[in-house]
Amino acid sequence: MAITLLVVGLALLFFEILLPGLILGTCAFLTLAASVFVAYTETEEIFYGHLFLGITVVSLTSACIWFIKFFPNTKMGRQLVSTSTVGELGIDFTDLINQTGTTYTDLRPSGKATIGDQRINVVTEGSYIEKDNSVKVIEVEGNRVVVRKT
Repeated sequence: MAITLLVVGLALLFFEILLPGLILGTCAFLTLAASVFVAYTETEEIFYGHLFLGITVVSLTSACIWFIKFFPNTKMGRQLVSTSTVGELGIDFTDLINQTGTTYTDLRPSGKATIGDQRINVVTEGSYIEKDNSVKVIEVEGNRVVVRKT
């Protein structure tokens, strides 16, 4: 019985890697724990339980190491793992520094301005600027464009 539970637990662990979702992984862990429990209680000899405990610990450790180190480089891992940068929008406003434009809305202290041929969200240094006033870009921090009234 313990051997069957061990084999089923290892198979479930393998299928958890192929079909991630935590349900098979939880079942695999519980099945492996049950195989160790049965191995300790099934016979009088404690070595049998130690053997199953060792096999379980080594199997779980090697599966975790393989999953962390080698799985992302497999064909399936490359399909499941995203290679795009999270949060990167690819927007670069650094070329707007020292350019002038016109406020499209009131800036209280944020709003929209037309700088060059672009209508962008801008913020002031803290002061209120009315609509249709001339502004100059003084600072860019990521996608945050800071303007000052000219």
